[in-house]
This record gives sequence, C-alpha cells and structure tokens, in this order.
Amino acid sequence: MNEHDLAKKIVHHLDYGTAHLDSRLQHRLQAARQRALEAYAEPRHSFSLAWGGHGGKSSHGNTHSPFRVWVPLVMLVLGLMFVTYWQNTLDVNDVSEIDAHLLAQDLPIHAFIDNGFDTWLEGSQQQ
Repeated sequence: MNEHDLAKKIVHHLDYGTAHLDSRLQHRLQAARQRALEAYAEPRHSFSLAWGGHGGKSSHGNTHSPFRVWVPLVMLVLGLMFVTYWQNTLDVNDVSEIDAHLLAQDLPIHAFIDNGFDTWLEGSQQQ
C-alpha cells in the first residue's frame, strides 16, 4: 500500500464518520476546515542559517536572536586575538632571555649550537 492509497482510506473513513453527524456539527467542522486552509501559508524560501530542530524559528514563533550568531563569533575573534598576543609575547620573552644570558655570560646550550652564534662571536671580536 502506498501513501496515496492510505490517504484515500483515511479520507473515506473520515467522510463516513462525518456523514452520520448532526448537520450543525458538520457546518462547524466545515467552517473550521476553511479557517485552517485560509491560515495555511505556502512555505517561503529565505537565505539564512538553518538551526537544527527549529527550522529557523524558536519555540515561541520568533526568529532567533542575533546573539546566537554574534556571541560565538565575537568569542572566536577574541580567542584568536588572545592566542596571537600570547604567542608574540612568548617569542619576545625568549629573545630577551637569550640577550640577558649573553650579557651575563651565562649562555644556554642551544646558543652554542646555533650557527649564527659563531658568526656573532667573530663579529664581536673584530670590533
């Protein structure tokens, strides 16, 4: 049985049930059907984000507040700014620590391994 046959059977049972009702009740049902058909609106297509479970509408019929989009976006931008700032300050601190060790003659092992260190030593001895 396909959907069309099932729909026909349901309509047949509903029509049979309403045929034996009082005429006043039949008119009320017909009026309710008309109001429901008039209230039915064709779906409108729009270009927007689809939210899972709500189809673009909240449970109260209002559209989503802009905070649902902007708050995560602002948090993401602030997080990226913080990470960038943090990484830049780490690099500056590493360079300043190496400079301080050079001035104090307390060099770490990796400074002696660095190829540029030999060049720097030769340049400083010539002066």
